[in-house]
Amino acid sequence: MEKVRLVMAGTGRWGKNVLRNLVALDGCEVVKVFDSSEEGRANAREFAPGATLVGSFEDLFDAEPDGVVIAAPAEYHYALTKQALEQGCHVIVEKPLAMSTAEGEELVKLAATEGVHLMVGHVLRYHPALKAILGVIGGGGIGEVLTVHARRTNFGRVRTAENVVWSIAPHDIVNIALVMGEWPARVSCFSRANIRSGIADYAQLSLEFPSRRLALVHVSWLDPQKKRELTVIGDRGMLLWEDAAGTLELYPSWAEPLLDETGNPATAHHSGTVEQVEVEPGEPLAREMAHFVACCRGEETPESDGREGLAVLRVLEAADESARQGGAPVEVE
Repeated sequence: MEKVRLVMAGTGRWGKNVLRNLVALDGCEVVKVFDSSEEGRANAREFAPGATLVGSFEDLFDAEPDGVVIAAPAEYHYALTKQALEQGCHVIVEKPLAMSTAEGEELVKLAATEGVHLMVGHVLRYHPALKAILGVIGGGGIGEVLTVHARRTNFGRVRTAENVVWSIAPHDIVNIALVMGEWPARVSCFSRANIRSGIADYAQLSLEFPSRRLALVHVSWLDPQKKRELTVIGDRGMLLWEDAAGTLELYPSWAEPLLDETGNPATAHHSGTVEQVEVEPGEPLAREMAHFVACCRGEETPESDGREGLAVLRVLEAADESARQGGAPVEVE
């Protein structure tokens, strides 16, 4: 089987992990790499010694690649993705797809016009624990999903272009949309820029869905604990995924209304032994990269495609507008 020829832009803090997984795949070859920083170039030399380091993004296309991998800072996603699509290449770009819905819409249309795949790096979509969660829900293991709440915190690097919502909340927005089976219709967001003016480093989001269900998201770069939690509450049980700890637990616990012996309203609480849910082994990033290579080969269609990336952008823009209005609910366009 002929290998898929890939080029890559951005091999810094996160990009080096992407590159490491690509090089480990049998079905592809990273032939050229571009990064403007010495750190990125050093990572490229370490993880892909067989790739050619080039001096500009444009130089990547001399290799006539099948696909382009973009892990550059968020403010460059739109421009680099547009160039790659115009060259007729399949593209995977890290989240967010762009820095506005207008840019995102343009990229989705361009990919369709060029007849190529546009994929967004929603890496946790490919986590085997998320697959397990959706399996439990689909099998009726916790009944009907009532609400979801997510927590994603650490003592992290405050960005200079995108705020904490744009930087890390896309993971939870996608996960929650998959669990709910629908995208948010309204968003309320309270955020604060404690460190760098204009760049929120702490935020609380409330997502309201067409079904009238609610989900909550807490994101922060100013927290002593690294937490990656997703809690799913059903009417017949609950799930707790603690990604940092590597655990997924099923709580056979729920509450329901009833009438007591005198006919007055009361509540029945049911609980049982917590169960560990089996999760398949495998690194999410490796699965995501293998999926992109299969898409380049025409064997699969992107799960986290440009339309999903655009849906996330609409939620992010609504969150920004809500924060500007002091947390007032904003419709997702």
